[in-house]
Amino acid sequence: MKIVQLEYFVAVVKYNSFTKAANFLHISQPSLTTTIKKMESDLGYDLFTRTTKDIKITEKGIHFYNYAQQLIQNYHQTIEKMYDLNMGHVPKIKISILESTNQWISQVLATHKKQNADQTYLVSEIHDQTKIIELLINFENHLAFTNEQIIHEDITSIPLYEESYVLITPKNAFPYKRTTSIASLPLILPTKGSQVRKHLDDYFNRMNMHPNIVIEADRFEAATNFVHRGLGYAIIPRVYYQSFNARDLDAIDIRPTLSRSIYINYLKKRKHSERVLSFIDQCINYWNFKG
Repeated sequence: MKIVQLEYFVAVVKYNSFTKAANFLHISQPSLTTTIKKMESDLGYDLFTRTTKDIKITEKGIHFYNYAQQLIQNYHQTIEKMYDLNMGHVPKIKISILESTNQWISQVLATHKKQNADQTYLVSEIHDQTKIIELLINFENHLAFTNEQIIHEDITSIPLYEESYVLITPKNAFPYKRTTSIASLPLILPTKGSQVRKHLDDYFNRMNMHPNIVIEADRFEAATNFVHRGLGYAIIPRVYYQSFNARDLDAIDIRPTLSRSIYINYLKKRKHSERVLSFIDQCINYWNFKG
């Protein structure tokens, strides 16, 4: 069985339609139908039950689908790793970051790139710690930045810096204040489920505070845009305030103070290249120097 057959099958499951799957795959519907029927013949069982109106995946089809997805993922990862091993090709440094770290990481990356002109990078924004751990231990990412320490026997988790959360307001909204209480203000907060929202909810509970939440947004960029429009006040990490998107806004300290730490994480047992190690060192040194 070929990998392309598995991809055809997964597409049919995804779209629950031979017609839609064929359009997505840019092949004819008869060709797709023939491929699936041959797979069923080779396997010795049906993957779908078919009626004149619709198709439904069978129980065995569900199990096969789970295996097929994993096989496809492993195939593409293997192909990418084989490409990275190509003589004369420098493997990409793969990094997962937080939205709030964009500004300073871009500075470190620019310096690293100047020192390694042929180096390429793959930077993705990932906030889910379970996913971050999975990518590290499966050798899919070289390093990751998190806003909580990763406790895992195979992962080194080093604190880089501590930052406070600040209230972002339109210019001169509070001209004579350097600090403020947020108890009664219309607030723009991250959506439920994010680590930052968890920090904020824990803070509100400790302070016995019932925040006046007017907007929930899943990115700091969106939250600051809403502040620009005068729709409320956003609570964001201070380092993100350095970003271009927060220009022409004021940052006011929150009292009592609310803060968090940022960590750099990498796999202990992986033999990292000198370039990856130098990038890690530059990230650590950036904050040692700033401190």
